[in-house]
Amino acid sequence: ALGLLAALAATASMSAGTVLTQRWGRPEGVGPLALTGWQLTAGGLLIAPLALLVEGAPPALDGRAVGGYLYLAVANTAVAYWLWFRGIGRLTATQVTFLGPLSPLTAAVVGWAALGQALTPVQLVGMGLALGATVAGQFVTPRAARTFRVPGKPARKDASDVTDGALRR
Repeated sequence: ALGLLAALAATASMSAGTVLTQRWGRPEGVGPLALTGWQLTAGGLLIAPLALLVEGAPPALDGRAVGGYLYLAVANTAVAYWLWFRGIGRLTATQVTFLGPLSPLTAAVVGWAALGQALTPVQLVGMGLALGATVAGQFVTPRAARTFRVPGKPARKDASDVTDGALRR
């Protein structure tokens, strides 16, 4: 149950971050790598007190551990997130939502290929569905923006303009 709650929280967090990044965009003059660095720094600072409380102080690090951390920080974090944010800046929100299933799909394939883990027929069907949905989602074209009218105001191109204006009053 705890693992399921953690997975749901991670999914909700990633979804919210993706939607907000798509909506707000990057600040002027800030590249994807800088944005990623600040987001990961903020996330690390938020979770560090909880990690210290639950796990305690980290053990002393040797050269191998430092190398592992460097690999995780550069290859699995900085490069991966840079590519992610660069990608979502070029795709529509609809296309981005269909990329989520690729993470567990990739993990399952790597587990099978590198570790010899077995995949059941049900898992293979699930992987096929996830991959099929991802591919199909890339061909979805967004509907034309509808025009919303508020009495006494000029026409708006989408509902968020109306909602944002209503919330500011």
